[in-house]
Amino acid sequence: MKAAVIEQFGNASVLEVKQVELPEPGPGQILVRVHATNVNPIDWKMREGQMAARYGEEFPMILGWDCSGVVVETGADVTSFAIGDEVIARSDVGTGRCYAEYAVINIATAVRKPEKLSHTEAASLPLTGLTVINSLVHCANLQSGQSILIVGGSGGVGTLAIQIAKTIGAEVTSVSSSKNLELAGSLGADHVIDYESANPLSGNVKYDVIYDTVGAHNLENAKPALKPEGVYVTLVPVPGIDFFIPGQSSREPGAGYFVAWTPAAADLETLTNWVNSGAVQPVIDSVYPLDKISEAHERSETERAVGKIVIEVHTDD
Repeated sequence: MKAAVIEQFGNASVLEVKQVELPEPGPGQILVRVHATNVNPIDWKMREGQMAARYGEEFPMILGWDCSGVVVETGADVTSFAIGDEVIARSDVGTGRCYAEYAVINIATAVRKPEKLSHTEAASLPLTGLTVINSLVHCANLQSGQSILIVGGSGGVGTLAIQIAKTIGAEVTSVSSSKNLELAGSLGADHVIDYESANPLSGNVKYDVIYDTVGAHNLENAKPALKPEGVYVTLVPVPGIDFFIPGQSSREPGAGYFVAWTPAAADLETLTNWVNSGAVQPVIDSVYPLDKISEAHERSETERAVGKIVIEVHTDD
């Protein structure tokens, strides 16, 4: 099969599409014919070697955490999925290994694809959607009627965060550049702030949750804009924050957190239910074929993508 591999750490040019051995599913696993995957910032950080201490340095390395595709083989003990099922997954196998025509997926991290979405659309959802659920639901405990400030509302995480926060019933203020304010409003944001002309943390408005998806701030300068019981959650380990592990950590008022989570099918089911109900929809920045994956990484590294960058692998499912 074809896969985008790296033989060494480096810039986007180290990604090469090559023939590699077809993987085989073991117990509790399925083999998925990957229609589409996507680029997450963690992918190019891994490609650069920033995550080597966690994921190792064994080459050739296949990256890619998300996929949407069709089950073509099941492990001997698998009964929850059958050949022909359309699925989405956030892989937890090795380094992800979804930048490939076929990927082995643990069934504990896969669910059936949302019916109303194409594979290209669905592939954009797993990692970012689970990031938002773990941040806003499991960590921040965002409730209906509460207020949330989302910094970076036009990015892959931010566009889903706006919609999920509104689905929960929160009052949403989104922060982005002026050119993306209209998008935030169309996704449901009640208020929008242009960071190029205003400091979103200034003024008298206080929030129950500040969700910083780009690491633009830190706990110290966020605290004046937090309510006494509020929390600051960030996707970047900035100074002054604690690590939060869902199911293990306790949420403390006024604290700042970076959420360390593992993928779970139950959370993916929540996400797909929201999508199927029409409450949440993917926002796609751009689509690249697998042989243009280096260009897709370069696009992601600009940190100017609006929504998700998708990689199409198979186009005939």
